[in-house]
Amino acid sequence: MSKQPVMLIGAGIGGLTCALALQRAGIAVKVYEQAPELGEVGAGLTLSPNGSKALMGLGLESELAELADPPSYQAVHHYQTGQVLVRRERGDLTTRQYGAPYYQIHRADLHDMLGDAVRANDPDCIVLGHEFQRFAQDANGVTAWFANGNSASGRVLVGCDGVKSPVRSQMHEQEAPNFTGYVAWRGLAPAAKVPAEAVDPPSGTYIGPGHLFVRYLIRGGETVNYVAFVERDDWQVESWSQRSTVKEVLDEFSEFHGLVRAIIGATPPELCYKWGLFSRRPLESWSLGRVALLGDAAHPTLPFMGMGAVMAIEDGVVLARCMADSGSVSEAFKRYEAARVERTTLVMLESGEIIHRFFAPDTERFAERNNRNEESLGLFRYDAWQVPV
Repeated sequence: MSKQPVMLIGAGIGGLTCALALQRAGIAVKVYEQAPELGEVGAGLTLSPNGSKALMGLGLESELAELADPPSYQAVHHYQTGQVLVRRERGDLTTRQYGAPYYQIHRADLHDMLGDAVRANDPDCIVLGHEFQRFAQDANGVTAWFANGNSASGRVLVGCDGVKSPVRSQMHEQEAPNFTGYVAWRGLAPAAKVPAEAVDPPSGTYIGPGHLFVRYLIRGGETVNYVAFVERDDWQVESWSQRSTVKEVLDEFSEFHGLVRAIIGATPPELCYKWGLFSRRPLESWSLGRVALLGDAAHPTLPFMGMGAVMAIEDGVVLARCMADSGSVSEAFKRYEAARVERTTLVMLESGEIIHRFFAPDTERFAERNNRNEESLGLFRYDAWQVPV
């Protein structure tokens, strides 16, 4: 292939994973990010074994072991009584079964880890302050234009720019994200300010009619990360994420167990946010000529299976492998789509279905209908480094 760089639009987790994988394959890469500084907001995320394995293959095994938390087990609880409805063993068992740990980590810590690794290979790889506007392509390459008046050229362009992806919007005109009818709050609370039993087990979910509360420990057990979901149809603000109040979350979850409310009540006011969940239709193809999509730009995934970030990580590894092993751009993209579209579409669809089982009115019968989940679908066994491409 040409020695022109691969251009990645967006320095999120998927974009940085892909950049690092391309670097390790000896492929020139440039990452263009609209933010003036490299950083990540938000709270925690889960890395199921398939995601951990992909990152470990990038040489990040020791960093993950230092910064991420492997829960010993997880439990699904009844929202009012706290009764354990389903228990899932993690810890060493997960590593023995799937070849990598199940981790919980702060999104910013993972983002910094990836950014540091990319810059260690090439200090100039990540170009900040470049808001993507449009692209044009021909038989020889792609040119991207940015809001600051600059342009850049490369052999291909990959949109790693999220569910609102401007790259995808140019590839598929008049297609906008749709509000799903779900609203979520995310918060971070000091573990020292909640009862010890509120974080036992270190990863727990409380389910009830139309409501879901997920909480787990991060940063060495010092912080409780939580996400609280409700089914609502009143999201009317232009911003997809906005500051919320602790009282609003407490009011919405007024019928939930006291341990849930203790975690919510311990949230510092400045660490409580609310956002609407948006989705787009699954695509049969993620590429157009020399332009392709990755992560949420290609397959925006609802968070109910904890697989959104992991799918982007897998994409980044597989795309880099395809670029390294193919003789042309068209061949690389064809192999990339063949390896990824079916899997990510399954995760998209299953993530949209599992919430109905969480939200069902007969909460006490959840275990009876929990027959389709991440493990029963075999998602944890996937290895982005070994899957045929």
